[in-house]
Amino acid sequence: MTKKQTFMGLIMLIILSVIICVILLNSKHAGESDSSASASVTETEEATASATATVDPETDSRFFDTDSLLIIANKTHKLPDGYEPSDLRAVTCNAAYDGIQMRDEAATALEKMFAAALEDGVTLRAQSGYRSQSYQEQLYNSYAEKDGTEEADTYSSRAGYSDHQTGLAMDIADHDGATVFSAAMKDTPEGEWLYQHAHEYGFVERYPEGKESITGYTFEPWHYRYVGVDTATAVYSVSPDETLEEYFGISGGDYAE
Repeated sequence: MTKKQTFMGLIMLIILSVIICVILLNSKHAGESDSSASASVTETEEATASATATVDPETDSRFFDTDSLLIIANKTHKLPDGYEPSDLRAVTCNAAYDGIQMRDEAATALEKMFAAALEDGVTLRAQSGYRSQSYQEQLYNSYAEKDGTEEADTYSSRAGYSDHQTGLAMDIADHDGATVFSAAMKDTPEGEWLYQHAHEYGFVERYPEGKESITGYTFEPWHYRYVGVDTATAVYSVSPDETLEEYFGISGGDYAE
């Protein structure tokens, strides 16, 4: 073998060694990258699980903060005594009488919803919005005197427990009030339109059919509650008959006492 051949052999050996080293190093880094990515995914999943586990619907501030659109008023969640929203205003859409009020954001959404319904040939009528605690007390007492407490509790709230006191609820009637406060509202053009489209404007049917044991009240196809478009759409996507109690895991049903 000549010196030239020996030299060329050494060069080839060196090049081959370098190639092998590069391959080994790349393989090692790829393994570390995969391991790091896997660890990152695991940490994210654990963080998400941890955050979910710490959310308690019975203490979550969203359901008790009087400025929240998700404040809950039902038979197991009483509003602060004497609570009155600070941003109430009269709705400007078609109403049974002047001065029907809601919180400003809810009123604006209601007006947009009524206008959209009218474009579809459906005339909605605002029947009853915000009710003060004192007015609700008078209303409930009149029902209890007429039908008895047990019966009144199935369709009317005791003072301090009314969804209407939040300023985010509206009883909506058909155009002439023929089925006002009646389950027959469900089968009217107005009731059907609301059932299909209310969530697009941030409203959910508060007391759906067949959910009396959950909400504590009989079916009310006229009672809609504003929670914001994102939340209403999310609830509706589960089912048009999904209750807020079910969706958020909040207790409902009957009064504790």
